[in-house]
Amino acid sequence: MPVTPTAPFRADQVGSLLRPAHLIEARDKRRKRLINDDELKRIEDAAIRDVVAQQEAAGLQSISDGEFRRQSYIVDFFRKAVGSGGLTAEKGEFFHRNERGETIPMEKLVIHKPVKWSAPIFAEHLRFLRSITSRTPKMTLPSPIVLHFLGGDDAILREAYTSLDAFWADVIAVYRAELTALREAGCTYVQIDETSLVKFGDAQIRAVIERRGHDWRKLVETYVAVINAVLQAAPRDMTIGIHVCRGNRRGFWQAETGYEFMADQLFRRLKAQFYFLEFDSPRAGPLAALKLMPDDKTVVLGLVTTKSPEPEARELLAARVKEAAAYVSMDRLCLSPQCGFSGNVGNTVMNAEQQFAKLRLVVETARALWADA
Repeated sequence: MPVTPTAPFRADQVGSLLRPAHLIEARDKRRKRLINDDELKRIEDAAIRDVVAQQEAAGLQSISDGEFRRQSYIVDFFRKAVGSGGLTAEKGEFFHRNERGETIPMEKLVIHKPVKWSAPIFAEHLRFLRSITSRTPKMTLPSPIVLHFLGGDDAILREAYTSLDAFWADVIAVYRAELTALREAGCTYVQIDETSLVKFGDAQIRAVIERRGHDWRKLVETYVAVINAVLQAAPRDMTIGIHVCRGNRRGFWQAETGYEFMADQLFRRLKAQFYFLEFDSPRAGPLAALKLMPDDKTVVLGLVTTKSPEPEARELLAARVKEAAAYVSMDRLCLSPQCGFSGNVGNTVMNAEQQFAKLRLVVETARALWADA
């Protein structure tokens, strides 16, 4: 069956998948030292083999390990970059919220040691994934700006750093080394989970930034420069895109804002090849924001929600893709869920059967819309 020659694919996915209960149990046993690392790896390997087979059966061409070896999309990467005892969690200033006004507090991650790449972080994960699928293995990485966004200067300028410039230089060096290691392991498709920039369009988010003493406009410029430095460090034959997220935890979100507010920085100044953009609810703003997208960039439309188990109507999805095509041509559009299904171990509002029904829906809708899907 023909597919698009390079990522992103017409039917794509964001990456994280629901961990099976026995895998969550095994990780808990490892923390309690009831099993060793080898036994945990054996269980992880088997779970990943199963979920890869399910993705292939659903018709996906980009294949994820579900982030099954991680606690969350953020913590594991930076914990390995700072080493044992170098990263701790404290009460943060942000929270997730829902339509009923309920909130979930968010933690900030505090750095106690300099950020340093001493060995591959996710390259072995990629190497195993590549060994069990003939399709395109996809690796996800957290955005390089997320630690500062979550905690501000206070999370960085303690024991490890006296200067943000030094911190940013170290972070960029870590990503440069890790992208090189991933490519050496055979990775050609990387997604950066960017969970900060678009949120500046939300007044509550900007208020926190300003209470910290930052001019949010200057901070956004710094963030874009850091992300661009990471993107520019990627090997030339690596396809690398940006997933834009407003927060996703058990159906709650962190920000309510369209793309127009940040379009200049996000779409034009950020040197991304393509974007995974969430458009699953009115909180993400109208599709008309796509008129601000440069003509040389591709958009993966996140129209299928991971915040609710109810399946979307295929006819409605097709209609929304065609609406988006009024602003970005069909040849530069793809389709996906708006986010991962489980950005951390306990982050779920549906079961695995409902999850894969949504992924099949993405594939079936894409095949109906594009000849090369």
